[in-house]
Amino acid sequence: MKIAIITESRECNAISGWLAQNDLNMAELERWVIDPVPDVAEQVLDVLATQWSLTPADILIFPAGPLGDELATRLAWRLQGGCVCQVQTLDAQQGLVTKSHWGNALTATLHIAAHPLCLSLARQPEVSAVGKTLPMMREHQIVPIASPDWLDCVESASSVSTHPLLQASHVLVVGQGGSDVDADKITALGQALDVEVGYSRARVMNGGFDAERVMGISGHLVSPDVCIVAGASGAAALMAGVRQSRFVVAINNDASAPVFSQADVGIVDDWLPVLEALAAWAET
Repeated sequence: MKIAIITESRECNAISGWLAQNDLNMAELERWVIDPVPDVAEQVLDVLATQWSLTPADILIFPAGPLGDELATRLAWRLQGGCVCQVQTLDAQQGLVTKSHWGNALTATLHIAAHPLCLSLARQPEVSAVGKTLPMMREHQIVPIASPDWLDCVESASSVSTHPLLQASHVLVVGQGGSDVDADKITALGQALDVEVGYSRARVMNGGFDAERVMGISGHLVSPDVCIVAGASGAAALMAGVRQSRFVVAINNDASAPVFSQADVGIVDDWLPVLEALAAWAET
């Protein structure tokens, strides 16, 4: 079975991390390198289809993101194959893939018989794979064609910075439950504890909190050394953002909250006085 990994020329970390977690035969892998990065999918769809006719692969794997989802879907239609987007794991021999459903509350295992099978990957924590490199494999260059006539212009950011939450070794995630405190109070606690602060979507949607610090399946996915989850019930959509943490501390006044089943240490109490006590201890 041949597997083609389709990546941008500089894309390595996330794909490397995913390959390391899946039991794939390295001898069956080859890399199709897209360079330069296309503005729209139309610039590479025909080129990818031509490459497949020259070097057929049973499975084609695209990176996470909107472009990967679009390329996997549209190429599968052109090649009369199958497609699954935002895949978590792959059993290549059995043709099985897993992916999240219902806001990350369920994990579905799907058997895909159609070939070729075009997959795009689910988002991974952005810091967990830093420093990893792709294994050695045969490479083919995918050179995009000219932009289509209907594309007038493309605006791109000159520089992209990494959010502090994605680089932090210690993170505090504050949910909607429990104490009613404002953003300034939580920020001050975060500074006293020397942690980066993130919020559940429910807390942000109620107003007064930084929308750029939403945690979970629709926000940041982090992998810190220590993550404190305070005042959150443990909903799957939120916990997807912290499941790669090395150590999780949960604080909730409801002893039956699902968050405790996903934590290494649980504290049944109101989260604010617990964090204030930790902050006071940290200052001594």
